[in-house]
Amino acid sequence: MQRDIALLRTLQERDLEIQEIKSKTDSLREALVELVTMHKVLLGSLEGQRAQLEETRALMRDKEIELESNLDRYNQSKAKLSAVSNTREYNALEREMDALRKMRAQLEEERDSLREAVEESEGDVADKTEKTTELEGQIKSEESTIKKESAKTKDRIKTLEDERDKLKRDLPKQLVRRYVFISSRRPGPAVVPAVDGVCTGCNMALPPQQYNELFVGQKLIQCSNCQRILYINPDATTEEEEA
Repeated sequence: MQRDIALLRTLQERDLEIQEIKSKTDSLREALVELVTMHKVLLGSLEGQRAQLEETRALMRDKEIELESNLDRYNQSKAKLSAVSNTREYNALEREMDALRKMRAQLEEERDSLREAVEESEGDVADKTEKTTELEGQIKSEESTIKKESAKTKDRIKTLEDERDKLKRDLPKQLVRRYVFISSRRPGPAVVPAVDGVCTGCNMALPPQQYNELFVGQKLIQCSNCQRILYINPDATTEEEEA
């Protein structure tokens, strides 16, 4: 049984290393997906804001055209003012010019508000454009890292899987099935040491008789609480014998 436990521990080492490698790659891929999602959202927002900016610029140009038209009409009325021959015409032109002045003041206010909106929007668009470019750089960097990591770990995973398969062939099938079952039910190691009468997998105290049987090493011992397969480190056996 001690030989089987030793092989089982080696099998577990291979499994845990494979899990660690895959977990690292998965974390990189998740980070990449998050960056791509952020970039997509930001790009959509940026495109919408650019369209809104163009609409605001168009409105501002329209106001400037209206202002030019207003000024032309005002100057024409002013020119006519010196040529009027009676008070009625003079007063009519005065009223028209006053209305044009008021309209010009309103148009200028609207144009200035639009100009401020354009400037603010241009600043936001510039910031988002910069962030979008930064994210694109990060995405390319992450893609490169994942590609390199995958290439680097591919051969290692193949070696570990080959070693794992050989170890399974060298172990009793029933023991392998039990190990796989425990591994599938609980995170972390399925084979753990017992130290000072305690299962290090769940930190529960073992019955004294069960703990003593571990030192004999003639049968498979599992923790009655977490069902993990238990073993005793060789150093611990030596210390017990010396005691």
